[in-house]
Amino acid sequence: MNFDAFWQTHRRFILGMAGGVVGFFILLALTASGSQDDFKRSSSSIGSTRRKMNASDMYGASSVATLEGRLTSLKERNAELGRMSLPVFRERFQIPTGTPAGQHYISLTGELREDLIGWALRRNCEVDDSLGLPPVSPSQPQQIERILHGLDVVDRVVRLAVENGASEVEKILISQKSRRKGGRNASPLDVTPVTLEIVFQRVSATPFLRQLATEQEGGNPLGLTGLEVLPRNAKRMEQRIILEFGVGVMPMITVGEDLQ
Repeated sequence: MNFDAFWQTHRRFILGMAGGVVGFFILLALTASGSQDDFKRSSSSIGSTRRKMNASDMYGASSVATLEGRLTSLKERNAELGRMSLPVFRERFQIPTGTPAGQHYISLTGELREDLIGWALRRNCEVDDSLGLPPVSPSQPQQIERILHGLDVVDRVVRLAVENGASEVEKILISQKSRRKGGRNASPLDVTPVTLEIVFQRVSATPFLRQLATEQEGGNPLGLTGLEVLPRNAKRMEQRIILEFGVGVMPMITVGEDLQ
């Protein structure tokens, strides 16, 4: 075959093929260079992370034991502060094990209305016959427990007021809405507000206030959060006191929360 004739006939095709091959090898060289740079950067990052991990302080068995000891101490202190500042709920106002919450609620509130209101009337004191209970009985065990704890405080305060000469205990309210404020320094307590208005007619309210303070400071707290003594009504010869209590419990801490 005549090479000159072949070249003249296929010159354009041969030059195109040669250009494509050259371009392919140039592109391959550029790609390989970029991959090498990425590999070097990744290797450097991994090495840096490993060095930081090796240099950081790791918790050993002794450190874990120390931290667990501190956690136990803090829990005990937390419980102690709770006993000092929160009402201690009596057994009667707790849901017995094995008893349906609704059944216990209906039984207890019926008994207490008859017992407490009748006892107060025999001592010339009229008590709000609702006792602050909601018009519709709650159905959820958590709601029932919250209201029963509020009722425990109502029972104690009413008896304290009657024993110190109160003539009326009215506007009792056990709120069904818990009061939990947000924010970084918010209290973890799920607090149920309880309010009462107590009337002292022709007698001083001072003995009641003194005994209330004694209860609060003497290891038997009622969770008092608000106290307002209204101006004395000279015409009716009465003194009204508005009280607010925060009925709360310490939060339950689970194992999962301990480890966080």
